[in-house]
Amino acid sequence: MAPGWEAAFEAVPRSAFLPDVMWPYDMGRRRAVTVARSEAPESWRAFADADVPIVTQWDDGAHEGTSPGRVSTSSASMPSVVAAMLGDLRVADGDRVLEVGTGTGWNAALLSHRLGDDRVTTVEVEPAVAAAARGALERAGYRPTVLSGDGRAGHAARAPYDRVIATCGVREIPYAWVQQTAQGGVVLAPWGTHFGNGDAVVRLEVAGQCASGRFTRRVEFMKLRAQRTAVRHHDRVPPEGTAAAEASTTALTEGICSATRAGTAPS
Repeated sequence: MAPGWEAAFEAVPRSAFLPDVMWPYDMGRRRAVTVARSEAPESWRAFADADVPIVTQWDDGAHEGTSPGRVSTSSASMPSVVAAMLGDLRVADGDRVLEVGTGTGWNAALLSHRLGDDRVTTVEVEPAVAAAARGALERAGYRPTVLSGDGRAGHAARAPYDRVIATCGVREIPYAWVQQTAQGGVVLAPWGTHFGNGDAVVRLEVAGQCASGRFTRRVEFMKLRAQRTAVRHHDRVPPEGTAAAEASTTALTEGICSATRAGTAPS
């Protein structure tokens, strides 16, 4: 774990941000399974503490019942992936952070514990998910700015940010993120192509009107809603916040200018 984050992870358990009924990814069976705290509290706790991704919403909230739905659309990422990406972010005391993709609110809580509530802004596209995250954050004692809206636009009212972190996969880097990042700041996002679900975390440093940098590791995240393609997640594919089977900390490339006035990453 990157230095400076140990206290946050000790103080902010993922379990505090998980619903009573959830769908963890069972690595042995290679599919999402239903776990209800009221019916199987020990199993619920074991999955909550395990290094597995956990689906918390299916089908953009249209799903009913307790069986897994068709498409996973919100989740709690693997703790190891969360820790690795926060390490890649390399925050410093006093940094202002914009998070795109609030999800359960756990990542925002970790950021708030490390930096302070007033330094964290998080945006979630789904109003019900944002409301649930806000409630979980308040119960845990954290009050970052939680907004419901299209994360592609960032949130200019609280800019500039020293760090922007996306917890959803993107196929283009929205230029608004670069515009709202201070000079020398960082945009961190899981980026990939339209040819598959896989992503690679790209760490971009903002200089002038451009942002360039290197890939840090392979992952797989649910995609930014506005950038979804026909390639979808199914039970055979691990959900959001999963480390790829061949994950590597070796940079895949460097010197990529991924955001220009045209507003897109290389594709």
